[in-house]
Amino acid sequence: MCGGYAEDVKITQVSAARLLSLDLIGSSSDDPAEVVRRLACVQAQALPGALVSVALRLRQPSVAAVRAAIEAGDIVRSWTQRGTIHFAAAEDIGWILALTAPRLIRSQTARREHFGVSEEMLERAADLAESAISTRGPLSREDLLAEFAPLMHGVGEGEEYGRERYLLTTLAMRGIIVQSGFAADRDELAYVLRDHSGDAGIDAETALTEWMRRYVLSHGPVTVDDAARWTGLPKTLIRAALRAAVDEGAIVATDIDDREHFQAPDLDDRLGEGEADTQTMLLLPGFDELILGYKDRSQTLAPAHEKAVVPGGNGMFKNTVIAGTRARGTWKRSPKKTGPRVVVEPFTGESVDLDRAEAIAETHPAFG
Repeated sequence: MCGGYAEDVKITQVSAARLLSLDLIGSSSDDPAEVVRRLACVQAQALPGALVSVALRLRQPSVAAVRAAIEAGDIVRSWTQRGTIHFAAAEDIGWILALTAPRLIRSQTARREHFGVSEEMLERAADLAESAISTRGPLSREDLLAEFAPLMHGVGEGEEYGRERYLLTTLAMRGIIVQSGFAADRDELAYVLRDHSGDAGIDAETALTEWMRRYVLSHGPVTVDDAARWTGLPKTLIRAALRAAVDEGAIVATDIDDREHFQAPDLDDRLGEGEADTQTMLLLPGFDELILGYKDRSQTLAPAHEKAVVPGGNGMFKNTVIAGTRARGTWKRSPKKTGPRVVVEPFTGESVDLDRAEAIAETHPAFG
């Protein structure tokens, strides 16, 4: 892909290719669930931004369409990887959790002990959740936690939140509960019992190969390091799964800057045909996969600008303006009722076409 180009062009081409892979350019899908299924998982820590991230990948961007897919149960949300909450297709959540949850739960042993959570307590929490949801239907976070009140006795002062969160996340990672649909009269997702009827008898090796196939096709070019960081799984497992997908012909390996990358077999051809389209401007939510989907995001976001996007390195990402395949600044909705819809803060040394940003905001799903 990149032989013979100057370093800056190499970086730009990788970012351009990722824009195509991520369906931020030239999407042909009308189905939000299919968007999530193709992306393998979508970071959904900030719900409003996650709705917009999925909407932007529809042929006709619509947050309402994404909400409808969630309400229908086609898209669910859970702690699928890295201890972070993601969207996943409902029929995939079971085998994804089977790959990641055991390792995640083991990694949290110290937290479990710190908050005084026993196996008996977890079993009691599962019984309480199953009984309450079966009787009352989908529950808000607040209502579900109220059911756990008998388990809060003896918790240290100021540590109620920690125990509550541990109970919720562990029940979710064990596949007992999942967030699906919206809580009544609240703009938050509700907790329901996970439907196990669609769980397939897929073995772990086949499941991981499939997950890596989807990740590469929807995020490529990517490295082993990118995939390991995204999944939270060991490189040895990731490397084997990627090699299996290559052997099947589902993806290909290619060298970029003397490093092995993996991508869709037709990605170079698509880039050649659509590279001009990748130069367009995009207004992305802060946790979009273009920024969060890689260990090394420098092809899109220059290291010198990272602090402007993640102030203090606290894990909270600002919205980014992408132009010419690169992040050029941050943006937010204007609090004013009149005047420009969008407020842009270009990075030091960068410029942003404010008129173009404003024109995009007129039809952007975040401004609906």
